[in-house]
Amino acid sequence: MSTDFKPGQGAPIRITALAALLALSACGGSDDDTRPIAESCTTLAGKTLGNGSATITAAELQAATPATGATAQAMPAYCKLSVAARDTGLKMGLWLPTEGWNGKLLMQGGGGFDGAIAAPTANLLLAHMSPSVVGERYAVMATNGGHEAAENANGAFALDATKLQEFAQTSEHRALPWGKELVNTAYGKAPTRSYFEGCSMGGHDAMMLSQRYPEDFDGIVARAPAGNIMGLFPAFSRLSITVRNPANRLTPAKQTLVADAALAQCDGLDGLADGIISKPAACQPNLSALRCAGGADAGDGCLSDAQLATVALVTSPYASADGAYTHPGYNHGLENSPVGWGQYIWPNAAGQSVQGGFADGFVRGFITRDLAYDTNLWNPNDWLPRMAEVATLFQAFNPDLSGMRARNAKLIMWNGTNDSSVTSRDMGRYYQATVARMGQAAVDQTLEAFEAPGVGHCGGGPGADHVDLVKSLDTWVTAGTPPSSQNLVQARKTATGDVALTRPLCKYPTTPRYKGTGDVNSAASFACVSD
Repeated sequence: MSTDFKPGQGAPIRITALAALLALSACGGSDDDTRPIAESCTTLAGKTLGNGSATITAAELQAATPATGATAQAMPAYCKLSVAARDTGLKMGLWLPTEGWNGKLLMQGGGGFDGAIAAPTANLLLAHMSPSVVGERYAVMATNGGHEAAENANGAFALDATKLQEFAQTSEHRALPWGKELVNTAYGKAPTRSYFEGCSMGGHDAMMLSQRYPEDFDGIVARAPAGNIMGLFPAFSRLSITVRNPANRLTPAKQTLVADAALAQCDGLDGLADGIISKPAACQPNLSALRCAGGADAGDGCLSDAQLATVALVTSPYASADGAYTHPGYNHGLENSPVGWGQYIWPNAAGQSVQGGFADGFVRGFITRDLAYDTNLWNPNDWLPRMAEVATLFQAFNPDLSGMRARNAKLIMWNGTNDSSVTSRDMGRYYQATVARMGQAAVDQTLEAFEAPGVGHCGGGPGADHVDLVKSLDTWVTAGTPPSSQNLVQARKTATGDVALTRPLCKYPTTPRYKGTGDVNSAASFACVSD
């Protein structure tokens, strides 16, 4: 019998040796049904999963740890299991709380081109993920995306068709039954709910799972949901090629000229000048006053025609010649910020941007399959057949969520409006396409989307970027109350962990507007309004 896992295969894997071991350790009569995990955790290394398709390569007890800083969180004790597939490079980590398990399983997505397993703490600290995952003691799992890599912008792994497929589409789907079966065996019962949360490439995976594997999860949180991945990389490429030319780049002083102009014309559109552009769709600043006389570069007090063209390119749509791959461009705001345009768009001293690094990896590993390819010469229109092949694996922008709807599963999308990697405009496009496809009533029962004004990629910026979407998702799934009816607020925190400001979590397409009175740093002083 074949041991290959096929898409759609959902039967749990039997782990008879592990089950017997845990059953023996449970014979002490303890009322704590998680005690056997702590007692037998380290003995599990080397056990195979049922039909031999995977092996527990390591098992260790991780002691509970206190919070170590303002952005950290106390961690419970875990039994950490490391699992490796027999036939591919897929690896999985599973963290089982040794006490107080809440009965639920949460899978966390990765980032970049993956290549490593992110622990729950890493996701919490780096991506502003939901603290209830740890605080409420979920069993937590994550994968390496089907391959190992020391640097997550290197696309060389994609030369291997199996690694490409697992990274692009199937790694989490394939690993989920392993995690569920281990949970079932360890605790003596299956998880009552299974959720997924991811940001960036993890957000892409969230969208992939919602569209192609809707049977896998009861609810999904997609932060910075990069489902339009085949439009994103051509957009990365054209911008990175542009800013490699020194004549097209903006010095920090010129970036500030643009940022100040955008704020002057757009900051007050929400009724309050607070350094946060809350209505990005309405922000179309006129930058003509910044033009250097004659159009040539005349120093830091103005922008040349070439530099103005670069700014326009950032905010302009992209489309391939056949119209199959499109990108709506990025919003104005934080043009001079290291968590805004400076994070992904503006290049380093050598002329390379973060967008450029990922674009190079995509072009060389996924499309041309030539690791020496000169990416400055790449034109997506010359590679449309290969783009189509990769899109069948990688694109996750299908507005048909009928599979989730049929199961009453829920999807929450969230995006910072000043994300210079995954544009929030794409989230808006996807939401609108889903409404057009399914109708507003059906969408309201399945999907809610939220913008975070003034927030960068997965977090950061002057806006409010902390909100526990897994807790909100669980309430929606278990009690039927959607996030938009939970009076949720987002918070921005200081370096010491104090709340600096809050804003209401406004359901797309509404945006927060200052009521005209009240504390400007309090969500209570804002209302969610339609344009």
